[in-house]
Amino acid sequence: MLRPWQERDREPLAALNADPEVMAHFPAPLDRAASDAMFDELRLRAARQGFGVFAVEHRASRELVGLVGLGLPAWEAHFTPAVEIAWRLARPWWGQWLALEAARDTLRWAFEDLALPRVVSFTVPANTRSWTLMERLGLARQGEFDHPKLPTGHPLQRHWLYAIDNPAAVTAAPAILPAAPALPAIPERPRVWIDGDGCPRLVKEIVYRAAQRGVIAVTLVANRPVVTPRHPRIDSVVVNRGLDVADDYLVAHARPGSLVVTSDVPLAAELVRGGVAVVSARGEWFTPSNVGEKLSLRDFFTDARAAGMIEGGGPAAFDAKAGRTFANALDRWIATAR
Repeated sequence: MLRPWQERDREPLAALNADPEVMAHFPAPLDRAASDAMFDELRLRAARQGFGVFAVEHRASRELVGLVGLGLPAWEAHFTPAVEIAWRLARPWWGQWLALEAARDTLRWAFEDLALPRVVSFTVPANTRSWTLMERLGLARQGEFDHPKLPTGHPLQRHWLYAIDNPAAVTAAPAILPAAPALPAIPERPRVWIDGDGCPRLVKEIVYRAAQRGVIAVTLVANRPVVTPRHPRIDSVVVNRGLDVADDYLVAHARPGSLVVTSDVPLAAELVRGGVAVVSARGEWFTPSNVGEKLSLRDFFTDARAAGMIEGGGPAAFDAKAGRTFANALDRWIATAR
């Protein structure tokens, strides 16, 4: 039985998410706090979108089998925006074709009730169980892509993409089918990237509040887990530890039209060369006309301190005034970007 989530599902969902075998093709099992956050997010998305991921219950035993349903990937790839079908079952229920049964009902709902033109799914090549199920459901492999939420070189970064078109649309189409119609576009919001290493908490809170008002989307990039507000337009990316790994991720993913918040001058210089808007935590803009000078000054003071020519120094303490300057700069950028 496919049904909405109930409070009694928290504990069995946490047990499912903590099982290393179930989560073998995900970056890591989830602890209880992360599983509870996922539970809350599933209910929130279903309420906001009008569709979502179902709890799968065994009719006879009333036990939670797992989850099956539809979702909207919260990141950008060549095939987004798209509606994804996904599933995750607890190990005692494997091998009983329950995922196939539930996924077939979900696809029927997607095409007949929601009238979606296309549904996609994706997984890593090593997840034979999952892509075999996709093929049994009639999804056809469309190619490969690198998952944007995983850092370069991560063993799970490469994914196989599958898709299936609404059979009603295929039946009514002429002999030579056009490309599948695009999904109605989700209203885009200007994206702000936060260089999470060393970013003042006040600055992050200012950006988060703008996302919660619905005017921007936010991605925080850091080399360690960082707590962010639970909101569909706020997410975070944890990269591998190492010198410049977070910087490399930002350079690879931030695009012209987006804004990066960083006080790292070499990173800012590289982003500006790529046409990305960059502002420091103090509201100071990096531009093609000034970033070279800032980089030279940064190098001079670094060398001077190393040589003992300058003692102490560094930027003044971050205070409320600096926060207001940043907030004004962010507001001006949002007005222009929108």
